[in-house]
Amino acid sequence: MKKIEVISGNRIETALESSKRQYLAGELALPQELDYLRDPHIEAGITEYKEYTIEKPHYHTTTTEYIYVLAGESKYIDIKTKEETLVEKGDFFLIRPGITYAQKSKAGLKLLFFKYPSGNDKVSVEEDGSLNAWYTNW
Repeated sequence: MKKIEVISGNRIETALESSKRQYLAGELALPQELDYLRDPHIEAGITEYKEYTIEKPHYHTTTTEYIYVLAGESKYIDIKTKEETLVEKGDFFLIRPGITYAQKSKAGLKLLFFKYPSGNDKVSVEEDGSLNAWYTNW
């Protein structure tokens, strides 16, 4: 029987107390705190950073990331062009496949993200130390 499926806000917030990222929907290979909604086509989730956080350089081979900033601010740098992008509460943006980027986020950042198509296609990129100053200076 088909039905409307719901994850309560309380369950989401409780899961985010012990984890910085929770997937809400997808076909996930790794276990989650939250009992997510199964969907083979798209992944959706929430990321919340309670303290200043960096994400090391990586890219996705086939996935486009669609992101809405619920709270806070973050900066992304395109590793190839060195172009920096600031995103703040209320902004919506996307990162297309093949763009190698790094991220730094102020404490209090909260993102709602969608990944299409679904699948773990993340490729980490070796660092040469050239981003150290960028990571430490807002």
